[in-house]
Amino acid sequence: MATTLSPITIYHQHELLPVPEIRIKQLTKKFFTREKVSTKRAVSLVFCSDYRIRKLNREYRKIDKATDVLSFCFEDDDFLGEIYISLQRVKVQAHRFGLSCDEEILRLFTHGMIHLLGYDHIKEKDRVVMEAKEQEYFKV
Repeated sequence: MATTLSPITIYHQHELLPVPEIRIKQLTKKFFTREKVSTKRAVSLVFCSDYRIRKLNREYRKIDKATDVLSFCFEDDDFLGEIYISLQRVKVQAHRFGLSCDEEILRLFTHGMIHLLGYDHIKEKDRVVMEAKEQEYFKV
């Protein structure tokens, strides 16, 4: 099932948890406004299982394990990219970090959106910049 929340479309491939669609829509608008992203560009957000995200991680990153969030950036005028979030990882990490599942979903969505905007955390100096950017958008 897909829900269109312009400029974001949300797909539920794994309906383990309800997701905060209205808050995701609000956060998406905040990103698009602050980062001056054209509203002609779209984002797809896919909620999936550990199995699906592991398969994607193995295929595209050559890492054979489940992860919490993956972002795929597209060099397209109409499509910013795709974000995949494992709802099984959400449940585990929300408990570990003392967050609600909604908060963990929003935290992972924020991380994924920042990747789509071109930020990365491979090098330490880039990680510091990216974490600061995440703090601008996600506050518990």
